[in-house]
Amino acid sequence: MPRLDRHRLRTWNELQSVVSEIRRQIDDDLRREWAVPIVSFEVLAALRELGGRARPQDVAATMRLPRSSVSRRLDRLEEEGWIARHRGIDADDGRAVEIELTPRGRTLWREMNVSYRRAVQARFANMLADDEIDVVAELSQRLDPTVEPDDG
Repeated sequence: MPRLDRHRLRTWNELQSVVSEIRRQIDDDLRREWAVPIVSFEVLAALRELGGRARPQDVAATMRLPRSSVSRRLDRLEEEGWIARHRGIDADDGRAVEIELTPRGRTLWREMNVSYRRAVQARFANMLADDEIDVVAELSQRLDPTVEPDDG
């Protein structure tokens, strides 16, 4: 196994910085056009990916964030009327809560998604050729701690 030398550490730090800066720029784009931060859009997108209704822990898992972090975001989205909380129908746990996109939330996600995709295109996809995108995808898969290594 290679040592964590100066080059590897610098590469790690640079990767974090570049991703953070691109994310900040996309956030700026969304805030400028919608006055909504990327973190709110990401919750709506995760909920949409889960079929429009899910438990908060499933939203958190999809986003790879601690549930407490997602809970604060859900509070704001509910205040805005973009999501609604419902008591789950789980007979074993009457306390179970599900989150659902409201019609306003679905409309916002659909309209913001156009802006989000445009920003990702401009700030990420346009910078790389198709074969480079493939390399990034493969590296992301290899670095993903939730994916079991392929022994074959």
